[in-house]
Amino acid sequence: MNIPVDVPHREMYWQIAAPYKYLIYPLMAGALLIFAYGAFQKLRFWREGRPDPVRFGSWKERLRLFFWEVPLQAQVLKEAFPGLIHVLIFWSFLALMLATAVVFLDVDFQIPIYHGRFYLLITLLADLAGLALFAGLVIAAVRRYALRPERLDNRWDDAFVLVLLGLAVVTGFLVEGMRIHYTRDPWAAWSPIGYLFSLGLGGMEESTARRVAQSLWWGHFAVTFAFIASIPYTKFAHILTLPVNVFFRSLQPKGALPRVDIEAMLADESAAENFNLGVTAVKDLTWKQRLDYDACIRCGRCQDACPAHLNHHPLSPKRLIADLKDFTWKNRLPIAPANGNGSGEAAPAAEPRPIVGNAFPADAIWECRTCRACMEVCPAGIEHVPQIMELRRGEVMMRGQIPQEAAIALKSMERTGNPFGPQDARSDWIKEVQIPVVGPGDECEALFWIGCCTTYDPVKQKVAYNVLNILLAAGVNVGVLGDDEHCCGDPARALGDENLYQTVVKTQIEMIRSRKFQYLVSHCPHCFNVFRNEYPQFGAEFKVFHHTEVIARLLEQGRLKLDTPIQRKVTFHDPCYLGRYNDIYQEPRRILRSIKGVELVEMQFNRERAHCCGGGGGHYWMDLPTGERLNVTRAKEAFATEARIVAVSCVYCLQMMDDAVKILDLDEKLEVKDISELVVEAMAGEARIQEKEKEAEVIAA
Repeated sequence: MNIPVDVPHREMYWQIAAPYKYLIYPLMAGALLIFAYGAFQKLRFWREGRPDPVRFGSWKERLRLFFWEVPLQAQVLKEAFPGLIHVLIFWSFLALMLATAVVFLDVDFQIPIYHGRFYLLITLLADLAGLALFAGLVIAAVRRYALRPERLDNRWDDAFVLVLLGLAVVTGFLVEGMRIHYTRDPWAAWSPIGYLFSLGLGGMEESTARRVAQSLWWGHFAVTFAFIASIPYTKFAHILTLPVNVFFRSLQPKGALPRVDIEAMLADESAAENFNLGVTAVKDLTWKQRLDYDACIRCGRCQDACPAHLNHHPLSPKRLIADLKDFTWKNRLPIAPANGNGSGEAAPAAEPRPIVGNAFPADAIWECRTCRACMEVCPAGIEHVPQIMELRRGEVMMRGQIPQEAAIALKSMERTGNPFGPQDARSDWIKEVQIPVVGPGDECEALFWIGCCTTYDPVKQKVAYNVLNILLAAGVNVGVLGDDEHCCGDPARALGDENLYQTVVKTQIEMIRSRKFQYLVSHCPHCFNVFRNEYPQFGAEFKVFHHTEVIARLLEQGRLKLDTPIQRKVTFHDPCYLGRYNDIYQEPRRILRSIKGVELVEMQFNRERAHCCGGGGGHYWMDLPTGERLNVTRAKEAFATEARIVAVSCVYCLQMMDDAVKILDLDEKLEVKDISELVVEAMAGEARIQEKEKEAEVIAA
């Protein structure tokens, strides 16, 4: 197409003669074939995994999250410095892809769009994008190879990615600079970086300039085609895998692990023959778990957030995923050797190698506190905790491997219905303090779940006592299950005994359903989480609230008066299962701010970035002798705020933080109290339950 000389445009294929410029097409085809083969291998790797049907459906929500996380880079930017580096590279790359697509449409499809003002706009965009891309690459290289943060481990393809993209940018600017200088481009101002390059490319004879321009042009395209061909085989693969992984992320409640219907499996003869729970070998992995491995870019954010790793325990979420990837690729297709007897019959397939103990030491999966800090920061949507929990299930249910202390807790659950002690002790305490019991068929407004951890410890009993006091003082008709309350099942699930967990849950659901109530209240975030997010998997849709939610609502309704000031500086420790699992951050803080005299100060790591106390993931019953204690590290952080009180809203956290304060010999300087205790103090002291119960009965009448 002939374009008037006064219309902004440029000569395409400058200095590249007609016969030679067509070589670009077979070279591109070769690069695309190499790319396609690698992409096919990735796809086959995922398809070898087991089905995972929950990944489909809710397409609008998936698209919304996809655009929020991928084009807008919301998760990436939560960490400013590396986030800025990636945004520079990501958006610049997209802009250059757009410019390349425009040229491709104009030249190869003869769609005349690359001229006039649009030409100037695209030219300027490409120039600035190239500069931003190169700046991002330089900063990334300095961070990786000069600053060398501990979380980054350098492999060959890290340098390959940076060098290849850097060469693509530099050769592109050199080609542009040559063209601007030797064609005296009248629109050079719209290519500011190319123009700067052109200033240093003069003084060549025409023949020399032609050869240099041709060499640079072919060099630029060689680098470009090398980039295309290498995508599936290098770190570039995350360009494909990460967006797909984000799109197919779990949309189930964050606190819900996948459920396997054990009864249905046992009833199905075909399934019973190949009965399997959890993950023990590569054959057990789902396609999404495999996709997780290929989506990981080894950025190390999960490692920096992991409290076990930060306290020198043998667990790195990044290393775990990398080891799973390496092991899965190496063991994806078990080979059955020939019998060697000349019969021609294939030998039976070798027994699959267990993942745990071969891909990594068994300690790794048991060190996890299931705090979800790794998943909170991961920009690739990798599901570390469900991966670890499936491995635990496999170890416990299929291989009988479990730490001794955890096994003792599970045996106690099987024998007595909870991991702490005999059921009689629970019943005796309830009768002793005259807690109102709601029998089968009886009705109340709030069914209060006491919890095992509270029942068998006088210190934690005070928490339940305080919560009941608060509810009764507000006129809430409240009761408990009494003898029918056993364990909610969370410890069994956390420790990998899925059969025991499901047995306990089904029994407890029947007990709860036999009462009539408006909502269930739990002061333990672990019980709260299992009721809210995991009981619905068994058809139990209860309305469940944590005690901080209920107290905050009662304060807003004016049903509680906090008239007694507490002149203390207080810091709040966010429980993992209340915060990261259920996004409850505001209610505890609103309660503390409602107490006169309280000065609320935040720890360095708070809300979704809060560090775990160390009691989650079954570690309340395990004391693995490695590294520094997580609760001690968290107590040091609390003490650094100069607060005199650490407020908690979890009985596990109460125990762990109190132990840490004692270990650090800070008893006289730092107190650990549940929020309910502070509320009761602000209500002018503790009233006896019997008196409040009588008041509630009068109000109800």
